[in-house]
Amino acid sequence: MDSKKTKLLLEKYLEGETSLIEEKDLRHYFKSTEKIPNEWEGYRLFFGYYEQAKNESFPRVEVKRKSFFQPWMAAAAVIAIVISVQFYYATSNVLPSNQEAQLAFTQFKTNMEKVSSLLNKGAEKVAYLDYWNETTNKLIK
Repeated sequence: MDSKKTKLLLEKYLEGETSLIEEKDLRHYFKSTEKIPNEWEGYRLFFGYYEQAKNESFPRVEVKRKSFFQPWMAAAAVIAIVISVQFYYATSNVLPSNQEAQLAFTQFKTNMEKVSSLLNKGAEKVAYLDYWNETTNKLIK
């Protein structure tokens, strides 16, 4: 490739207008030509870097990850849960004593009597409305 064509390709390359084939020609030119102008020596290194970079590979290093949860942690968690459940049932009174049950029953009984008396008062007022309905029906007929 002559220097004029190379100069045009370099200008096109710097403008970002070259095709892949033209870039391949430039790489081949700078790789194969020994005598180039001094101002193009930087391009030789630039295009030579891509050739060198194709052949580079980095060794893959596997990193062994430690698991956060260990088997002894799971066993300790199970033991802690069992102990806390037993402690809860041992300290709480699941069944109320006989005296507490009697007190709860009497409170329930008094509350139900209050509700019943209020309902009876309401029923008396409804009975008065029923009497009112009967008398109006007699007058209308």
